[in-house]
Amino acid sequence: MMEKEKVLALQPSSQGVGFAVLAGAESILDWGVKRTRSGNKNANALKVVQGMIQHYRPAVIVLENHSSVGSRRQPRVQRLMDGISRLAAKYRIATCRFSRAQVRKAFAFAGARTKQQIASVVAERFPELAPQLPPPRKIWKSEDHRQSTFDAVSFALTFYEAKRTQQRAA
Repeated sequence: MMEKEKVLALQPSSQGVGFAVLAGAESILDWGVKRTRSGNKNANALKVVQGMIQHYRPAVIVLENHSSVGSRRQPRVQRLMDGISRLAAKYRIATCRFSRAQVRKAFAFAGARTKQQIASVVAERFPELAPQLPPPRKIWKSEDHRQSTFDAVSFALTFYEAKRTQQRAA
């Protein structure tokens, strides 16, 4: 059963890579944002991800499906996500991708639809993350870099929900 195997969820952003490592839907092991230096951000980010793969040894890497309808990921970040998938394949690690719509569906039980609402549900589920919860975003401000951590956790939880649904159907 995949439930206890480690999942590394990644959410690249303009400032770095948000990540979360979970060993089941109720057990978060590590989280944060690994900032990438200027220069070739994708190459730097891939080195960071490779280090995380070697350190955490995940069974699965979970990413956003940037090719889904409604995705607004920048081309550079799309290339980075594809590079992460190739890196995972090199290490023989399964990759799962979920759309934002799938994340919203996984959090529908709590009535959470926006990224902020979903992040709040994540902070309730994992109180250790609550101090990192970004304030509500003002439309004239850039997204807080900490949001990528909450996005990563939301993708990991969507993975576990999809696995649970799949097991119920079997």
